[in-house]
Amino acid sequence: MKAGMRHPGKWLGGLWPALLLVAGTALAAEGITGYGSAELGMSPEQVRESLAQDGVTEVTEARTDDGDLVIDGRLGGAPAAGAPAVETDLRYVFPAGSDRLALVVAFHPEVEDHAEVKAQLMAEYGQPWEEEMADWWLEQLAEGMPQPPVALTAWGGGEAQRDRFVRLWTFEEYLSVETLDTRLLAGQE
Repeated sequence: MKAGMRHPGKWLGGLWPALLLVAGTALAAEGITGYGSAELGMSPEQVRESLAQDGVTEVTEARTDDGDLVIDGRLGGAPAAGAPAVETDLRYVFPAGSDRLALVVAFHPEVEDHAEVKAQLMAEYGQPWEEEMADWWLEQLAEGMPQPPVALTAWGGGEAQRDRFVRLWTFEEYLSVETLDTRLLAGQE
């Protein structure tokens, strides 16, 4: 028997810091999954079921001119367990030619809620990207938007989820939180 194998506790004991680091990274990498119980990559049927579980009401569906399936709903405003006190409009997007959820947008009607919404996102996803990276994204994406945003805060999915992001957009009159998978949005998966 090899010397290190006689005392597996010693051998494993030396590995604990590395194992904890790897486990922590693996847990963090699974952070961006979707919104509520709707997960990115789900089918429209699965999302409809999750909306019912989450207490989403006023659910409607439509196809855009580009062929995307859009499911809209409303969360909150009613005394349901875990529901926000203020109504939040939700949009679930399935790109044309795909039956997989690629984007969820939550519209928050009050800009004054920015600090609270950002704190909730930080509690769920950790620290956002550095301000310079978010400013670069803001410059790249704001040009084609119908209403120019005031600010952007972004979180990335890390090495294991390079294509997943959460973006907190601040507009003059409202906030929006996008949870997206760029590969699914581009129809690459």
